[in-house]
Amino acid sequence: MPIHDFKSQRLFLDHSMHLHAAIELDRNQANYLISVLRMRKGSQILVFNGRDGEWRAELDITGRKSGTLTLVEQTRPQPPAGDLLYCFAPLKQARLDYMVQKATEMGAGALQPVVTQHTQSLKINPERMR
Repeated sequence: MPIHDFKSQRLFLDHSMHLHAAIELDRNQANYLISVLRMRKGSQILVFNGRDGEWRAELDITGRKSGTLTLVEQTRPQPPAGDLLYCFAPLKQARLDYMVQKATEMGAGALQPVVTQHTQSLKINPERMR
């Protein structure tokens, strides 16, 4: 049974991940790691992209608001997508974001909006739900 690290910070990165890959952080990600979490050069963090599993990465600070993560090892393989189809009536935008977050945490494999008599919003931006 794999040992999971529940104490380390996790960060979503939309990059392909493989051993020894160097991932350049954008300004917001670098600011979050360096200024908010106060990580230093050599600090380790868990990163994932939803496709290639979870990886342990080492931070290299290249500037005040720039840095690179180097993937050191894969800590978990990517689990198979959930079979749960989550149907919902679209809500106001702020609540829709929260609903998508919670459905994802539940393990929903797909989200399906349905129009009901009490639907509050008929416009949905599928890109925003990713």
